[in-house]
Amino acid sequence: MNQSLLVVAPYLPWPADFGGAIRIHEFIRHLSRERHVILLAPAARSEMEAIQHLKHMCDVTAVPVPWTFRQPAGVAKRVAQARSMITRPSFVELASSEPRFQAVMDRLFMTRSIELVQYEFPQMARYRPLRDCPTILDNHNIEHELLASVARSTGSLYRRTFNSIEWRKVRRLERVAWTSVSLNLATSPHDAKRIEAFTGESATVVPNGVNVQDTPPASRRERIPGRVVFVGAMRHQPNADGAKWYVERVHPLVLDAVPHATLEIVGADPPPNVVSLASESITVTGRVNDTAVHLSQASVAIAPLLSGGGTRLKILDAFAASVPVVSTTLGAAGLDVVSDKHLLVANTPHEFANSIIRVLRGDNLPTT
Repeated sequence: MNQSLLVVAPYLPWPADFGGAIRIHEFIRHLSRERHVILLAPAARSEMEAIQHLKHMCDVTAVPVPWTFRQPAGVAKRVAQARSMITRPSFVELASSEPRFQAVMDRLFMTRSIELVQYEFPQMARYRPLRDCPTILDNHNIEHELLASVARSTGSLYRRTFNSIEWRKVRRLERVAWTSVSLNLATSPHDAKRIEAFTGESATVVPNGVNVQDTPPASRRERIPGRVVFVGAMRHQPNADGAKWYVERVHPLVLDAVPHATLEIVGADPPPNVVSLASESITVTGRVNDTAVHLSQASVAIAPLLSGGGTRLKILDAFAASVPVVSTTLGAAGLDVVSDKHLLVANTPHEFANSIIRVLRGDNLPTT
């Protein structure tokens, strides 16, 4: 019987249209060239068609659930978050707890020869192999640091309260997960050092990357003068907060200097407060089939993030498309980049606007 690698994920990584899904999808795509890969993940009814795409590169075992982290926040999710504030487990633990999941994983071990388990995100490491085998945890972020960052930066009392409680619970979850696996992966040296400081064991850095074969060459770009593009899943709170900050604090300053400037906010599941940002000069696209098309039209890509963790695939995508980038310091964190050489880094509204204006006017742009 051929040995298999089992990838245990909190959602199906297709469409690969946001950071977590892209990383999982590319991991599986590369691993499947040399190994037989089985993907085990929960799936809502609306996501079932994704299985057919993924079956081209791996076997898929989907456990039916009412919703996954791919879905936008709704009433059910908000109620679950509120309830989690008075429970010992974190919301992320409760939301990914499915009694059938462990039974399905056990059945895979009984019917397949599995040589290695790779967990995507720490909450999935709670599901244990039926027999001893090496285990890897792919830490997409230091999740508790991300939540603490959101708690500090958000203006919403509810979100501040929820994330202030949640990040401490997630820290406990992460530390248990880090010490329960054979090897931890991290996306950046900073994250690896945080894991190593707690476990006393080395963590391996596997940085995020992009598939440049899927990116239109610079020669085929259809740049629109004055077009500013922000790409990111808008159900992710740091992206939504960044979009709101840019529109309210930066975009008016850009328009004063470049009246024809326009902004595209490109990403799945924008919440109402992001949808309401649309105006004559601002488009909120929602989910799109291919973000590369929108990047190909951009004069500048932005990463106006004020909270979050990990590394930004949105910046790497822009580099691959030869699009100049303006980012906050936090937005560029974890990437081996230098301001004024690879991109422009700005943190106040006026600095960010001046950097955008500099790009739109073509003044001494950094090259990647």
